Amino acid sequence: MTRRAALVALLAVACAGRPPGAGPRDAVALPRTFTSVAADVLDHQLREHPQRGVELGLHAYDGKLPDVSAAGLERARRQVAADLAALGAVDRAGLDRRARVEHAALIGAVLADRFELEVRRAPWRDPMAYLGPLDLTAYISRDYAPLEERAAAVAAIAEGSAAYLEHARARLERALPRTFLDTALLQTRGSAQFVRVDVPAALAGVGDPALRRRLQAGLASMAAALDGYAQHLDDLRAHATQDFALGPDAFAQMLRETQGIDVPLPRLMALVQADLDRNVGALTAAAAQIEPAASVADVIAGLGHVPAAEVLAVATAQSRRTRDFVVARDLVSIPNDDVVRVVDTPPFLRWNAAFLNPSGPFEDAGLPSFYYISPPDPTWPAAQQREFVPSAPELLFITVHEVWPGHFVHGQHLRTNPSRALKATWNYTTAEGWAHYVEQMMFDAGLDDDPRVHVGQLLNALLRDVRALSAIGLHTQGWDVERARHLFRTAAFQDEANAAQQAVRGTFDPMYLAYTVGKLVILQLRADVEARQRARGEPFSLRAFHDELLSYGAAPLGAIRQAMLDEPDDARTPLL
Repeated sequence: MTRRAALVALLAVACAGRPPGAGPRDAVALPRTFTSVAADVLDHQLREHPQRGVELGLHAYDGKLPDVSAAGLERARRQVAADLAALGAVDRAGLDRRARVEHAALIGAVLADRFELEVRRAPWRDPMAYLGPLDLTAYISRDYAPLEERAAAVAAIAEGSAAYLEHARARLERALPRTFLDTALLQTRGSAQFVRVDVPAALAGVGDPALRRRLQAGLASMAAALDGYAQHLDDLRAHATQDFALGPDAFAQMLRETQGIDVPLPRLMALVQADLDRNVGALTAAAAQIEPAASVADVIAGLGHVPAAEVLAVATAQSRRTRDFVVARDLVSIPNDDVVRVVDTPPFLRWNAAFLNPSGPFEDAGLPSFYYISPPDPTWPAAQQREFVPSAPELLFITVHEVWPGHFVHGQHLRTNPSRALKATWNYTTAEGWAHYVEQMMFDAGLDDDPRVHVGQLLNALLRDVRALSAIGLHTQGWDVERARHLFRTAAFQDEANAAQQAVRGTFDPMYLAYTVGKLVILQLRADVEARQRARGEPFSLRAFHDELLSYGAAPLGAIRQAMLDEPDDARTPLL
């Protein structure tokens, strides 16, 4: 029996016993189980954001676009309010520990949608918000279904794109932040090129003539629609503003509601600054071990760069090495035989230097994940190509972050998680906090005692520290982009191009403070769990701590902390 059929049957039984003259409203008011509420909320989330379903491996959502008409956005707003009411009516006292974490994860996901709609007002203020649902890479990068089936989904997206982008143009306000517009223009123009060149090449093997014609027409229409959207954004640049900041109240609301982090902003900034100071001190000491008479910047430059032709082989060896280290030191369980392949980033995905393209947690077993590393553009000058590739120590901790035991291992645990809610929800601070936390954890566990390796780990940490400081400064303290850019140059040792890119990102991605904040929360939780166990005379196991943490998926860290410390709702201890 399907879930929908079961709910219909349940409603029929409930209505059979209602008093004479009672209407449907009485049946709706009957108490509902958390299981049924959770199922409905997830269905609503995926209906409003079908691209999430595709990324998760729920391919019933293939080929669908969200409804961004005025009526569709109003329906989404009402649905968010209804879902929050339904979740708020759940009696948490009657839930077990895991269900309470699921409840928190669902509330966080719905509150995040409300924040985007009602506070950030993304459909009206963020032209990038419309581009994610048009991304066709999920249909091309992994053979999760026959080519014709995936091509039909691509055709459906392409055919709906013109009307979808017409709604986007109608929704967007006239005066938008310049950084939003400039970044959206880069993405839109790149997407148009991707649709014209890379998608047809990837689907060239489609054999059905009718489907080929449908694809050709649909992709041509989509490319033209993207061109029109780009022109609209370009026209809006004449009215662009510097009004990107959320402001202190909205920023605190974002952290509290969407991430479960309720920490006064001055304290949060002080904690991040203290982490940066510790990392600067450690970097200075490590640099002095390498070359006592040289400056830190000269030591960093002396790390060199992996030759571009060798980077995949080096990263593959690092992946094997870090996996072996995780097993040898018994740091975290490896729950299945999922594989990750280290490969060149496909041409249509080379918008990022290195990242994990994971198989969704609901995908059938056997599909690989890809650790993509982008080669430098061969048209660049030789010096720029060389500098694009990181040093071996930096690459080692990128590999730790993305693969072992970072995002890839987190994904392995998600795949085996029995909870649909925990598989389907994602929290920025938890996911990126884990991947950043394991960089330091692996070094502390003895991955390598070479001070050059320590420099590689610390450069990754400093980048995340400066992101966090910039997010707070840009959105709550009146910083401009130039101030953030300068901090990336001087405190995180970023080159000019990356410093500028990172500063601009902070204007539209205020949650990129999640890496450092998440790491700090996990470190505090680990210390508290260990102290409690030691006080009880129990041995502390790093593997057991990590396994329990990951058993809660990517739920908000506050809920995970409450579960792991077995704290009641009215006696929660601070995250930080």
